[in-house]
Amino acid sequence: MADTWSSVQVATLVVDALTPIAVAGLGIFLARASRRLEQVQWANQTVVTRRLEIFADIAPDLNKLLCFATFVGGWKEIEPATVIAIKRRLDETMYANRILFSQPLFEAYRHFMTTLFATWTVVGADARLRAPIESKWGDRRALRWWNDAMVHLFSTDDPVGYDVIQKAYDQLAERFRADLYVTRQNQPLLAGPA
Repeated sequence: MADTWSSVQVATLVVDALTPIAVAGLGIFLARASRRLEQVQWANQTVVTRRLEIFADIAPDLNKLLCFATFVGGWKEIEPATVIAIKRRLDETMYANRILFSQPLFEAYRHFMTTLFATWTVVGADARLRAPIESKWGDRRALRWWNDAMVHLFSTDDPVGYDVIQKAYDQLAERFRADLYVTRQNQPLLAGPA
């Protein structure tokens, strides 16, 4: 009997020898992929946690701007100079943390701010308020803190209506909802531009 190997026997031997090597290689690949996935998940969780911290910090101020501009809530207690200071504080926080938020969220933030404020209209001066001085819900001039010089803090040429302000705020809120992965029951996350 000759010791000649058939091609089937050689192929069987090669497959038998390579199977453990292939299994080991696949195991190493899956282990590395799993570690990378864990690192990405950790990084994403860290970003979302930071976003939540920032949102917790700025949400009350965003609400104050909305109340002031739409004559709801505590609008009577919020003076124009306070609103301008709130804008500065919000801008500092949002621009310093811009990298943490999606571009659609940041665009919604800027849209909300340009809805409420006329920026770069006067050299060396603060942004002017686009909220109306008076509405069917009240007149700021009748409040105890009002003085006639405050009219210069408002952009009386282009005040914005309640509906426009509310819509800009709602768009910003939806973008925060998406960036913070807050879902509504039985609804997916915000998928595209609103």
